[in-house]
Amino acid sequence: MIIKTYVAENIQEAFYKVKSEMGKDAVILQTKYIKKGGFFGLFAKRMVEVVAANDIKLTSDSPVKPDLTTLAAISSKTNQATSNTGIDDLKTEIKEVKKLLNELYIDTKVQQGNSNALDVNLPLSIKKYYDRMHEMEVDPTIINKLINNTTKALSDTELNDKAILYKTLKKEIKSFVDDIEPIELSNKNYIVAFVGPTGVGKTTTIAKLATHFSLYKNKKVALATADTFRVGAVEQLKHYGDLLEIPVHVIHRQEDVRETLASLSDYDLLLVDTMGFNPNNRMQIKKIKGLLDVLNPDDVHVVISAATKNRDLTDILNNYKELYYNKILITKFDETKTYGVVLNALNVGKCKLSYFTMGQNVPDDIELPSADKIAKMILGEKEDV
Repeated sequence: MIIKTYVAENIQEAFYKVKSEMGKDAVILQTKYIKKGGFFGLFAKRMVEVVAANDIKLTSDSPVKPDLTTLAAISSKTNQATSNTGIDDLKTEIKEVKKLLNELYIDTKVQQGNSNALDVNLPLSIKKYYDRMHEMEVDPTIINKLINNTTKALSDTELNDKAILYKTLKKEIKSFVDDIEPIELSNKNYIVAFVGPTGVGKTTTIAKLATHFSLYKNKKVALATADTFRVGAVEQLKHYGDLLEIPVHVIHRQEDVRETLASLSDYDLLLVDTMGFNPNNRMQIKKIKGLLDVLNPDDVHVVISAATKNRDLTDILNNYKELYYNKILITKFDETKTYGVVLNALNVGKCKLSYFTMGQNVPDDIELPSADKIAKMILGEKEDV
């Protein structure tokens, strides 16, 4: 008896080798799939191993093993067995690849200092929200954190429940937003300064707030501006002051600050406009900082446009930290359809929101944001987005 092992790319090729060398009466002892080559078991080539024998003499005293099958008998079942086994093996291999890729991805992110690496095996139910937040231009690190926290909080069954998933993800965003802090006049002579790049709407926003506190809150309000560089800036603020019948002071140099503060000692609120400038201009930042050091405001609101790109937003908020802002005010929501800037600003600025504006109308087009509304802006109004 001769026993030989054959390895081929498929069963048909293996049987052809057996038949060619051992004849049509050869008996198949064993057939199995093996993997050869590859990298650490991945992407190995799938092969067929066949063990065959010939010259087997069977007697009445020799029991026939149940796994001995003639070449002719097995041929008719080859295609179906190959197909079913191939599909099962392919599914298993895909799962193994996905698992390994996910582990490699997370390990890489952790090594880079990002502990919020996103699991690549996202359920379809939550992937739509991942895509939605990506469309809203939310920073990927924030998306990963929100998604991972949500998947950890829910079971597989709950993840496939639209209402529960939406509610949980919305709760995560609300928690990320935390509290909103508008201007609260906790003492007399409350001073609020506004800083930000050129063209974000600081002056118009100040006019809206001045109207709110003077007309609706019955507070004694005054305005001051240090924006003497932009053409028409002083005239614009004085125009609002005339309409509201409130004083407007112009600050040309730091010495003017003390005089202004002395003349407004009996006022409830002073709103101070500053010049807009490039956030990468270190000289201008130091100039504004010198003004704020003398002014000693109770609040410093950094004003940014809702249409600001994430990279520019990061530069602005990081470079302005020297000005010790403690509130973020976002303008021009009417000029964009992506709202990820809210979460991105909170993530970089590490402080709280104060107001949103969405137009040029004074005193309208300004509102106190809410965490619930922000979550709906990011995720959509309903769970079936």
